[in-house]
Amino acid sequence: MTIAIWGFALGLPLLAFGAVSLFAPPVARRFAAWFESSRAVAAVMTAFAWAWAAYEIQIFGVNMFREFFVGVPVLWQLMQVLAFIYDNFWFAAPVLIYLTVAWMPKSLAVRALTGVLMLIPAELFKTTRLLLPPDGSSMVFLFVVTAYAGAVVGMYGMFYPWRLEKGLAVVQRTDAGARALGAACAALGASLATTGCLI
Repeated sequence: MTIAIWGFALGLPLLAFGAVSLFAPPVARRFAAWFESSRAVAAVMTAFAWAWAAYEIQIFGVNMFREFFVGVPVLWQLMQVLAFIYDNFWFAAPVLIYLTVAWMPKSLAVRALTGVLMLIPAELFKTTRLLLPPDGSSMVFLFVVTAYAGAVVGMYGMFYPWRLEKGLAVVQRTDAGARALGAACAALGASLATTGCLI
């Protein structure tokens, strides 16, 4: 993907949510409540996250870890099982999608979204590393910092998605809070989209 595509992929959702929060806080609150409770959204986001994870696992693999476990028979056997699962993860992904949707319905949409946030750097950095200048100063760092911040939020949200939901509800409780959040999201989204086109 080019940096311009990344700019739109990351920037437009932020800009849209930010604009709605800024100019219509009640609508933003209803959207957040719908997103958090929708089983359809949860299922789609979960399928997308697991499919992306399967893709990344196929690229990464586990071969690089095998040499550390050869001397310990029990760990080596476990590693063989894990390697088989990794090597055939495309077959496991549909099962995991079904089990996740069936067994973890609470806060699943938010949990899946945070999973996607953790996956973004793996692909984004394939593009940004090609654009980093020798002197180390570039507008592309906006994407790098945003990706790292999203990954941190993602790691927290994977384990505590209900806390993210509660935190958003607290911020959106008042129109002033919703508008402040909206202005920040809109500014970041516009910056990403614009920067992606300028680089």
